[in-house]
Amino acid sequence: MIEKKRTALRLISGVALLVATGIAAFYLSDLMSGVIKIEFLRAILGANVLVAILLGMLLGNLVLERIKGAVEFLAPGLELYDLFLKLGIILLGARIIFSDLAHLGAIGLGIVVIKISFSIFFVIFLARLFRLPEKLSLLLAGGIGVCGVTAIMGTSEVTGASREDTSYAIATILLFGTVAIIVYPFIGWLLKMGATSFGVWAGLAIENTPQVVAAGAIYDQVTGGTLSGSAKVVATITKMCRNALVGFVILGFALYYTRKGLAKGVKHKGRFLWRKFPKFVLGFILFAVLASLGAFGPPQSLVLRSFAVAERWAFLFTFAGVGLATRFKDMARIGYKPLVVGILAEVIVSAITLLGVLLLGKLLTFST
Repeated sequence: MIEKKRTALRLISGVALLVATGIAAFYLSDLMSGVIKIEFLRAILGANVLVAILLGMLLGNLVLERIKGAVEFLAPGLELYDLFLKLGIILLGARIIFSDLAHLGAIGLGIVVIKISFSIFFVIFLARLFRLPEKLSLLLAGGIGVCGVTAIMGTSEVTGASREDTSYAIATILLFGTVAIIVYPFIGWLLKMGATSFGVWAGLAIENTPQVVAAGAIYDQVTGGTLSGSAKVVATITKMCRNALVGFVILGFALYYTRKGLAKGVKHKGRFLWRKFPKFVLGFILFAVLASLGAFGPPQSLVLRSFAVAERWAFLFTFAGVGLATRFKDMARIGYKPLVVGILAEVIVSAITLLGVLLLGKLLTFST
Protein backbone atom coordinates (compact mmCIF):
# COMPACT_ATOMS: atom_id res chain seq x y z
CA MET A 1 0.00 0.00 0.00
CA ILE A 2 2.81 2.40 0.92
CA GLU A 3 4.60 1.59 -2.34
CA LYS A 4 1.42 2.28 -4.36
CA LYS A 5 0.99 5.64 -2.64
CA ARG A 6 4.60 6.52 -3.34
CA THR A 7 4.19 5.58 -7.02
CA ALA A 8 1.03 7.70 -7.25
CA LEU A 9 2.81 10.62 -5.59
CA ARG A 10 5.74 10.35 -8.04
CA LEU A 11 3.33 10.28 -10.97
CA ILE A 12 1.26 13.25 -9.77
CA SER A 13 4.35 15.29 -8.84
CA GLY A 14 5.97 14.75 -12.25
CA VAL A 15 2.81 15.66 -14.16
CA ALA A 16 2.31 18.71 -11.94
CA LEU A 17 5.82 19.92 -12.80
CA LEU A 18 5.13 19.37 -16.52
CA VAL A 19 1.93 21.42 -16.32
CA ALA A 20 3.48 24.16 -14.17
CA THR A 21 6.44 24.50 -16.55
CA GLY A 22 4.09 24.73 -19.55
CA ILE A 23 1.93 27.40 -17.91
CA ALA A 24 4.99 29.39 -16.80
CA ALA A 25 6.37 29.23 -20.36
CA PHE A 26 3.07 30.52 -21.75
CA TYR A 27 3.16 33.68 -19.63
CA LEU A 28 6.94 34.14 -19.89
CA SER A 29 6.78 34.08 -23.70
CA ASP A 30 4.11 36.82 -23.63
CA LEU A 31 6.38 38.90 -21.40
CA MET A 32 9.35 38.46 -23.76
CA SER A 33 7.25 39.41 -26.78
CA GLY A 34 6.53 42.77 -25.18
CA VAL A 35 10.12 43.48 -24.11
CA ILE A 36 12.32 42.35 -27.03
CA LYS A 37 12.53 44.82 -29.93
CA ILE A 38 14.51 42.87 -32.60
CA GLU A 39 11.92 41.25 -34.86
CA PHE A 40 13.33 37.74 -35.27
CA LEU A 41 14.55 37.48 -31.67
CA ARG A 42 11.13 38.62 -30.48
CA ALA A 43 9.46 35.98 -32.65
CA ILE A 44 11.83 33.21 -31.48
CA LEU A 45 12.01 34.06 -27.76
CA GLY A 46 8.36 35.00 -27.71
CA ALA A 47 7.37 31.56 -29.03
CA ASN A 48 5.90 29.68 -26.06
CA VAL A 49 7.02 26.38 -27.63
CA LEU A 50 10.71 27.27 -27.46
CA VAL A 51 10.37 28.95 -24.07
CA ALA A 52 8.79 25.76 -22.70
CA ILE A 53 11.73 23.67 -23.95
CA LEU A 54 14.39 26.08 -22.69
CA LEU A 55 12.67 26.56 -19.33
CA GLY A 56 12.40 22.78 -18.97
CA MET A 57 16.10 22.37 -19.77
CA LEU A 58 17.09 24.98 -17.19
CA LEU A 59 14.88 23.45 -14.50
CA GLY A 60 16.01 19.92 -15.28
CA ASN A 61 19.74 20.61 -15.46
CA LEU A 62 20.23 23.46 -12.99
CA VAL A 63 17.64 22.57 -10.36
CA LEU A 64 16.50 18.92 -10.47
CA GLU A 65 20.01 17.56 -11.15
CA ARG A 66 21.27 19.30 -8.00
CA ILE A 67 18.57 17.88 -5.74
CA LYS A 68 19.51 14.34 -4.79
CA GLY A 69 16.97 11.80 -6.05
CA ALA A 70 14.67 14.43 -7.62
CA VAL A 71 15.07 13.24 -11.22
CA GLU A 72 14.41 9.60 -10.31
CA PHE A 73 11.46 10.51 -8.08
CA LEU A 74 9.73 12.65 -10.74
CA ALA A 75 10.60 10.40 -13.71
CA PRO A 76 7.26 8.46 -13.93
CA GLY A 77 5.26 11.69 -14.23
CA LEU A 78 7.74 13.51 -16.46
CA GLU A 79 7.80 10.60 -18.91
CA LEU A 80 4.10 11.16 -19.59
CA TYR A 81 5.00 14.06 -21.90
CA ASP A 82 4.90 11.40 -24.63
CA LEU A 83 1.22 10.84 -23.81
CA PHE A 84 0.53 14.60 -24.19
CA LEU A 85 2.31 14.47 -27.55
CA LYS A 86 0.10 11.66 -28.84
CA LEU A 87 -3.03 13.42 -27.55
CA GLY A 88 -1.98 16.65 -29.29
CA ILE A 89 -1.37 14.87 -32.59
CA ILE A 90 -4.73 13.08 -32.45
CA LEU A 91 -6.51 16.38 -31.76
CA LEU A 92 -4.53 17.97 -34.60
CA GLY A 93 -6.37 15.59 -36.93
CA ALA A 94 -9.60 17.52 -36.31
CA ARG A 95 -8.11 20.45 -38.26
CA ILE A 96 -7.41 18.37 -41.37
CA ILE A 97 -9.56 17.81 -44.44
CA PHE A 98 -8.97 14.20 -45.46
CA SER A 99 -8.60 14.94 -49.20
CA ASP A 100 -5.72 17.29 -48.39
CA LEU A 101 -4.22 14.71 -46.03
CA ALA A 102 -4.36 12.09 -48.78
CA HIS A 103 -2.82 14.54 -51.28
CA LEU A 104 0.14 15.43 -49.13
CA GLY A 105 0.39 11.83 -47.98
CA ALA A 106 0.76 10.58 -51.57
CA ILE A 107 3.52 13.07 -52.39
CA GLY A 108 5.04 12.96 -48.93
CA LEU A 109 5.20 9.17 -48.81
CA GLY A 110 7.24 9.09 -52.03
CA ILE A 111 9.67 11.70 -50.66
CA VAL A 112 9.82 9.88 -47.32
CA VAL A 113 10.75 6.54 -48.93
CA ILE A 114 13.55 8.21 -50.90
CA LYS A 115 14.76 10.10 -47.82
CA ILE A 116 14.74 6.99 -45.61
CA SER A 117 16.56 4.87 -48.20
CA PHE A 118 19.24 7.49 -48.89
CA SER A 119 19.75 8.29 -45.20
CA ILE A 120 20.20 4.67 -44.13
CA PHE A 121 22.79 3.86 -46.81
CA PHE A 122 24.58 7.20 -46.41
CA VAL A 123 24.86 6.87 -42.61
CA ILE A 124 26.16 3.30 -42.92
CA PHE A 125 28.71 4.51 -45.50
CA LEU A 126 29.91 7.31 -43.19
CA ALA A 127 30.00 4.97 -40.20
CA ARG A 128 32.21 2.50 -42.07
CA LEU A 129 34.43 5.38 -43.17
CA PHE A 130 34.91 6.29 -39.49
CA ARG A 131 35.15 2.59 -38.52
CA LEU A 132 32.25 2.64 -36.10
CA PRO A 133 30.93 -0.71 -34.78
CA GLU A 134 28.26 -2.19 -37.05
CA LYS A 135 25.50 -2.19 -34.44
CA LEU A 136 26.09 1.46 -33.58
CA SER A 137 26.05 2.23 -37.32
CA LEU A 138 22.63 0.61 -37.70
CA LEU A 139 21.30 2.47 -34.65
CA LEU A 140 22.35 5.81 -36.16
CA ALA A 141 21.03 4.78 -39.59
CA GLY A 142 17.64 3.82 -38.17
CA GLY A 143 17.39 6.94 -36.03
CA ILE A 144 18.40 9.39 -38.77
CA GLY A 145 16.63 7.55 -41.57
CA VAL A 146 13.28 6.77 -39.97
CA CYS A 147 12.01 8.35 -36.79
CA GLY A 148 14.58 9.09 -34.13
CA VAL A 149 14.43 7.50 -30.69
CA THR A 150 11.63 5.02 -31.51
CA ALA A 151 13.60 3.60 -34.44
CA ILE A 152 16.78 3.45 -32.36
CA MET A 153 15.05 1.55 -29.56
CA GLY A 154 13.46 -0.87 -32.03
CA THR A 155 16.75 -1.41 -33.86
CA SER A 156 18.54 -1.96 -30.56
CA GLU A 157 16.00 -4.63 -29.65
CA VAL A 158 16.44 -6.67 -32.84
CA THR A 159 20.24 -6.29 -33.16
CA GLY A 160 21.11 -6.76 -29.49
CA ALA A 161 23.06 -3.48 -29.36
CA SER A 162 24.59 -2.49 -26.04
CA ARG A 163 23.00 0.08 -23.75
CA GLU A 164 26.03 2.33 -24.26
CA ASP A 165 25.69 2.28 -28.08
CA THR A 166 21.95 2.90 -27.79
CA SER A 167 22.55 5.86 -25.47
CA TYR A 168 25.16 7.30 -27.85
CA ALA A 169 22.76 7.12 -30.80
CA ILE A 170 19.84 8.62 -28.86
CA ALA A 171 21.97 11.45 -27.46
CA THR A 172 23.27 12.31 -30.94
CA ILE A 173 19.74 12.48 -32.37
CA LEU A 174 18.46 14.58 -29.47
CA LEU A 175 21.42 16.96 -29.63
CA PHE A 176 20.87 17.66 -33.33
CA GLY A 177 17.11 17.96 -32.86
CA THR A 178 17.51 20.42 -30.00
CA VAL A 179 19.69 22.69 -32.16
CA ALA A 180 17.37 22.21 -35.17
CA ILE A 181 14.38 23.55 -33.24
CA ILE A 182 16.01 27.01 -33.36
CA VAL A 183 18.15 26.79 -36.52
CA TYR A 184 15.51 25.41 -38.89
CA PRO A 185 12.94 28.20 -38.35
CA PHE A 186 15.75 30.75 -38.80
CA ILE A 187 16.78 29.17 -42.14
CA GLY A 188 13.15 28.98 -43.25
CA TRP A 189 12.66 32.64 -42.31
CA LEU A 190 15.78 33.69 -44.25
CA LEU A 191 14.66 31.73 -47.34
CA LYS A 192 11.07 33.01 -46.98
CA MET A 193 9.79 29.44 -47.20
CA GLY A 194 6.06 28.85 -47.31
CA ALA A 195 4.50 27.01 -44.39
CA THR A 196 3.99 23.85 -46.44
CA SER A 197 7.55 23.70 -47.78
CA PHE A 198 9.00 24.35 -44.34
CA GLY A 199 6.69 21.77 -42.75
CA VAL A 200 7.70 19.08 -45.24
CA TRP A 201 11.39 19.88 -44.73
CA ALA A 202 11.13 19.81 -40.93
CA GLY A 203 9.08 16.61 -41.04
CA LEU A 204 11.67 14.93 -43.24
CA ALA A 205 14.90 16.20 -41.73
CA ILE A 206 14.31 16.37 -37.95
CA GLU A 207 14.17 12.95 -36.36
CA ASN A 208 12.22 13.09 -33.10
CA THR A 209 8.47 13.80 -33.31
CA PRO A 210 8.27 16.35 -30.44
CA GLN A 211 11.11 18.34 -32.01
CA VAL A 212 9.47 18.21 -35.45
CA VAL A 213 6.22 19.57 -34.04
CA ALA A 214 8.15 22.19 -32.04
CA ALA A 215 10.02 23.45 -35.13
CA GLY A 216 6.76 23.70 -37.08
CA ALA A 217 4.99 25.50 -34.24
CA ILE A 218 7.87 27.96 -33.82
CA TYR A 219 7.86 28.69 -37.56
CA ASP A 220 4.13 29.39 -37.43
CA GLN A 221 4.74 31.84 -34.59
CA VAL A 222 7.84 33.39 -36.20
CA THR A 223 6.03 34.11 -39.46
CA GLY A 224 3.06 35.51 -37.56
CA GLY A 225 0.55 33.72 -39.74
CA THR A 226 1.60 35.74 -42.79
CA LEU A 227 2.40 32.60 -44.80
CA SER A 228 -0.40 30.34 -45.99
CA GLY A 229 -1.14 27.15 -44.07
CA SER A 230 0.30 25.73 -40.89
CA ALA A 231 3.90 24.48 -40.79
CA LYS A 232 3.11 22.51 -37.63
CA VAL A 233 0.31 20.57 -39.30
CA VAL A 234 2.33 19.76 -42.43
CA ALA A 235 5.45 18.85 -40.42
CA THR A 236 3.39 16.50 -38.24
CA ILE A 237 1.77 14.75 -41.22
CA THR A 238 5.10 14.37 -43.01
CA LYS A 239 6.69 12.98 -39.86
CA MET A 240 3.88 10.48 -39.45
CA CYS A 241 4.52 9.20 -42.97
CA ARG A 242 8.00 8.36 -41.65
CA ASN A 243 6.67 6.93 -38.37
CA ALA A 244 4.34 4.61 -40.25
CA LEU A 245 7.31 2.93 -41.95
CA VAL A 246 9.35 2.29 -38.79
CA GLY A 247 8.16 -1.31 -38.46
CA PHE A 248 9.26 -2.16 -42.00
CA VAL A 249 12.75 -0.75 -41.49
CA ILE A 250 13.24 -2.50 -38.14
CA LEU A 251 11.94 -5.72 -39.71
CA GLY A 252 14.54 -5.29 -42.46
CA PHE A 253 17.32 -4.92 -39.87
CA ALA A 254 15.99 -7.98 -38.00
CA LEU A 255 15.98 -10.13 -41.16
CA TYR A 256 19.50 -8.92 -42.03
CA TYR A 257 20.80 -9.90 -38.60
CA THR A 258 18.89 -13.19 -38.67
CA ARG A 259 20.58 -14.18 -41.95
CA LYS A 260 23.95 -13.39 -40.37
CA GLY A 261 23.02 -15.65 -37.45
CA LEU A 262 23.28 -12.76 -34.97
CA ALA A 263 19.61 -12.48 -33.95
CA LYS A 264 16.51 -14.63 -33.49
CA GLY A 265 14.27 -15.03 -36.52
CA VAL A 266 10.99 -13.13 -36.88
CA LYS A 267 8.27 -15.78 -37.08
CA HIS A 268 5.16 -13.64 -37.54
CA LYS A 269 6.04 -10.65 -39.73
CA GLY A 270 2.52 -9.21 -39.74
CA ARG A 271 2.31 -9.33 -35.95
CA PHE A 272 5.79 -7.79 -35.72
CA LEU A 273 4.77 -4.88 -37.99
CA TRP A 274 1.58 -4.26 -36.01
CA ARG A 275 3.51 -4.26 -32.73
CA LYS A 276 5.95 -1.66 -34.08
CA PHE A 277 3.32 0.52 -35.78
CA PRO A 278 2.62 3.80 -33.85
CA LYS A 279 -1.07 3.39 -32.95
CA PHE A 280 -1.72 7.10 -32.31
CA VAL A 281 -1.36 7.65 -36.09
CA LEU A 282 -4.66 5.79 -36.45
CA GLY A 283 -6.28 8.23 -34.00
CA PHE A 284 -5.02 11.15 -36.05
CA ILE A 285 -6.42 9.67 -39.28
CA LEU A 286 -9.76 8.89 -37.59
CA PHE A 287 -10.14 12.51 -36.40
CA ALA A 288 -9.21 13.75 -39.90
CA VAL A 289 -11.89 11.54 -41.46
CA LEU A 290 -14.52 12.66 -38.91
CA ALA A 291 -13.61 16.32 -39.50
CA SER A 292 -13.91 15.81 -43.26
CA LEU A 293 -17.39 14.33 -42.79
CA GLY A 294 -18.43 17.35 -40.71
CA ALA A 295 -18.84 15.33 -37.52
CA PHE A 296 -17.36 18.17 -35.43
CA GLY A 297 -19.44 20.92 -37.03
CA PRO A 298 -18.32 23.99 -39.03
CA PRO A 299 -14.72 25.36 -38.67
CA GLN A 300 -15.65 27.80 -35.88
CA SER A 301 -17.82 25.37 -33.92
CA LEU A 302 -17.43 25.12 -30.14
CA VAL A 303 -16.19 21.54 -30.46
CA LEU A 304 -13.38 22.42 -32.88
CA ARG A 305 -12.41 25.54 -30.89
CA SER A 306 -12.22 23.38 -27.76
CA PHE A 307 -10.10 20.81 -29.59
CA ALA A 308 -7.75 23.58 -30.77
CA VAL A 309 -7.26 24.90 -27.22
CA ALA A 310 -6.67 21.39 -25.84
CA GLU A 311 -4.23 20.67 -28.69
CA ARG A 312 -2.16 23.80 -27.97
CA TRP A 313 -1.88 23.02 -24.26
CA ALA A 314 -1.10 19.34 -24.90
CA PHE A 315 1.80 20.34 -27.15
CA LEU A 316 2.99 22.97 -24.67
CA PHE A 317 3.17 20.35 -21.89
CA THR A 318 4.93 18.02 -24.35
CA PHE A 319 7.64 20.57 -25.08
CA ALA A 320 8.07 21.32 -21.38
CA GLY A 321 8.63 17.57 -20.93
CA VAL A 322 11.17 17.48 -23.77
CA GLY A 323 13.15 20.20 -21.99
CA LEU A 324 12.89 18.54 -18.59
CA ALA A 325 14.03 15.21 -20.04
CA THR A 326 17.11 16.68 -21.78
CA ARG A 327 20.30 16.03 -19.82
CA PHE A 328 23.40 18.05 -20.70
CA LYS A 329 25.67 15.51 -18.97
CA ASP A 330 24.33 12.70 -21.17
CA MET A 331 25.12 14.71 -24.30
CA ALA A 332 28.60 15.49 -22.98
CA ARG A 333 29.38 11.77 -22.68
CA ILE A 334 29.03 11.10 -26.43
CA GLY A 335 32.23 9.84 -28.02
CA TYR A 336 33.50 12.10 -30.76
CA LYS A 337 33.25 9.54 -33.60
CA PRO A 338 29.51 8.73 -33.19
CA LEU A 339 28.87 12.44 -32.72
CA VAL A 340 30.81 13.41 -35.87
CA VAL A 341 29.13 10.71 -37.97
CA GLY A 342 25.66 11.51 -36.64
CA ILE A 343 25.89 15.29 -36.94
CA LEU A 344 27.66 15.18 -40.31
CA ALA A 345 25.03 12.81 -41.66
CA GLU A 346 22.22 14.94 -40.23
CA VAL A 347 23.61 18.15 -41.78
CA ILE A 348 24.17 16.62 -45.23
CA VAL A 349 20.79 14.86 -45.27
CA SER A 350 19.10 18.09 -44.12
CA ALA A 351 20.81 20.12 -46.86
CA ILE A 352 19.87 17.61 -49.59
CA THR A 353 16.31 17.39 -48.25
CA LEU A 354 16.02 21.20 -48.21
CA LEU A 355 17.24 21.38 -51.80
CA GLY A 356 14.70 18.75 -52.85
CA VAL A 357 11.83 20.53 -51.10
CA LEU A 358 12.78 23.88 -52.69
CA LEU A 359 12.98 22.27 -56.15
CA LEU A 360 9.57 20.62 -55.72
CA GLY A 361 8.09 24.03 -54.95
CA LYS A 362 4.46 24.27 -56.00
CA LEU A 363 3.94 20.49 -56.08
CA LEU A 364 3.73 20.70 -52.30
CA THR A 365 0.34 22.33 -51.92
CA PHE A 366 -1.68 21.85 -48.80
CA SER A 367 -4.42 23.93 -47.14
CA THR A 368 -4.79 23.96 -43.36
